[in-house]
Amino acid sequence: MKVQFLLKNTGMFERLGIMTLSSILKKNNHQVNLILTEELGEEEIIDKVKSFGPQVLAYSIMTGEHTYHIDLNRMIRSHYPNTLSVFGGPHPTYTPEMVDNDYVDAICRGEGEIYFLELIEKLEKGKDFYDTPNFWFKKKDGSIVKNKMGSLVENLDDIPFPDRKLLYEADPKLRARGSKLFMSNRGCPYKCTYCFNHAYNKLTKGSGDMMRYRSVDSILCEIKEVKDNYFIDRVLIDDDIFLLKPKGWLEEFSERYPKEIGIPLHCNVRPNMVSERVGRLLRKSNCTHVYMGIECGNNEVASKLLKRATKNEKIIEATEILHRNKIKIITLNIVGLPIKNPLEVDLETLDFNIKLKPNFAWSSILYPYPGTEIGELAKHGGYFDANFEKVNVSNKSKSSMDLGDKKLNRKINNLQKLMGLIVEFPFLRPFTKFLIALPLDYFYMWVFFAFYGYEVTLRQSSLKGIMKNIINYIVFYFKYVSRLEKKVKFSKNSGKKSLPMEKINNLN
Repeated sequence: MKVQFLLKNTGMFERLGIMTLSSILKKNNHQVNLILTEELGEEEIIDKVKSFGPQVLAYSIMTGEHTYHIDLNRMIRSHYPNTLSVFGGPHPTYTPEMVDNDYVDAICRGEGEIYFLELIEKLEKGKDFYDTPNFWFKKKDGSIVKNKMGSLVENLDDIPFPDRKLLYEADPKLRARGSKLFMSNRGCPYKCTYCFNHAYNKLTKGSGDMMRYRSVDSILCEIKEVKDNYFIDRVLIDDDIFLLKPKGWLEEFSERYPKEIGIPLHCNVRPNMVSERVGRLLRKSNCTHVYMGIECGNNEVASKLLKRATKNEKIIEATEILHRNKIKIITLNIVGLPIKNPLEVDLETLDFNIKLKPNFAWSSILYPYPGTEIGELAKHGGYFDANFEKVNVSNKSKSSMDLGDKKLNRKINNLQKLMGLIVEFPFLRPFTKFLIALPLDYFYMWVFFAFYGYEVTLRQSSLKGIMKNIINYIVFYFKYVSRLEKKVKFSKNSGKKSLPMEKINNLN
C-alpha cells in the first residue's frame, strides 16, 4: 500500500514520528513518500500526489499546525476523494474530536508504531479496520467509532531506526545541519502542568510501563549509522529527561560513547537530578551542552502553578556542578503565565537567569496546549477561550491568551524576545522596562531568531558545520520569520467531506 505523508515544513527540525513510521511501513513492504508543501503551489502539490498515487494521506501535526494541514487535506481530497485521510501527533491525541471535521477520516491517539501499521495492513487486505486500537474513525453515516488505547511499545529496541533518508531527500538543508536528533527513552513521571506528559500518562494508564528505555547498544548503533552516512557535529538526545535511566545505564553509556562516537553530546536534564556523580558522568560522556528547565524564577509560582517543586537553591547548585564540569547550560524559561501579575513574575525569571549565568537563556511564551492542566486553568480563569482554531502557530511569536490590556500583552511578548539577549548582556537590565514597552514587536521577533541562530549555528557548531550551514540558516531565518504566523488558505473547492464505506474497502 502507498502512504503519502504531507507536512508544511520541517522547521529545520527532524520529525522523528514521521521518520519512524516510514521505517516501519517500508520494513513491511509498503511504499512511503513525503511532500513538504510550503514552497509549492497547489498544482505542484496535486501533481506530486498524483505521481505517487497513494491510498492513504497521512499527517503528523502539532497544535497550531492543524488548521493548515486540515485545509491542505481538503484541497487534495477535492482532487482525490478516494483516499483515506489519517491525522496523528500531539494535536489529535489531545483533541480527538477533530475527527468530526468534514475533511478528517481518522485520527490516531498516542503512539502509532504498532497500530498505524495494523491499520495499513487491514486496508491492504480489505479487512474491517474500525476496531483498530488508538484510532477514532468517522463512518459513512457520520457516527464516530472511538477505540480504546492499545498497548504501548514495550521494547524500544524493537523499533527500527528512523528513516532519515525520507526527510533529508525532502529537505536537503536539514540533512546538512550538524545537529542530529535521537531518543533513548520515553516517558516522564513528573506532573508539570504546562507539559503533555501528565495528560499522556492518564490517557495511557493501564497500557504498559510509562518509562521505557533503549539499550546503550541500540542508541549507539543508531548514532554510528547516522555518523557513517551523514554530516554530524552534535548529537542531541532529546529525551524529556536524559537522566531518567535504569541503574548502570549512564555508567555504561559514559564509558562507551566517547570511545565509539566521540561527537559532542547535548541532552535535557532536570536540576533536581543533577548531582556531583551525574556531573562527572556527563563530562565523561563528552556532554558539552545541557538544556535545563528553569521555567519560572518565582519559587511559589513554580511550585503551585507549574508543579515544579525544585527550589532555586537546588537550581543554583545544579548550575554550579555543571559549570565545574565545563558543561554549558541552555536554560529553558516560560513567560506569560495565567496569573494576576505575569510581568512581575517574568522579570523575576529574567533576574534569576542573570544570576545563573547560563550560556544561553531560551524563553517561550506559555502555550495552553490541549490536555494540559495549565490550559484548563487558563480557560477557567478567563485567560483563554479554548478556541484552538485561532491559536498562534508558534509559542515564540505572541501569546494566545488574554493576559490583560494590550500594553501588558506587548510587554510580555517583547520580554520573551529579548530575554536571551538581556541575560547575555546584563548591562541592558536597567533598560528592560523601557525596551519591552516599545511598539517594536515585529522587530524584536527578528532579533530573537537572529540571536538564537547565532547560538545554534555559530556557538554550538564546529567550523565545518558553520561553513556548511551559515547560508542555509540565513535563508531559513528570513523565510521562517516572515511566514511565522502567516495564514495560508487553499482554493475553495467542493472537496469530499467523508469517504464512503465502499470506497474505503476498495483502497487496495
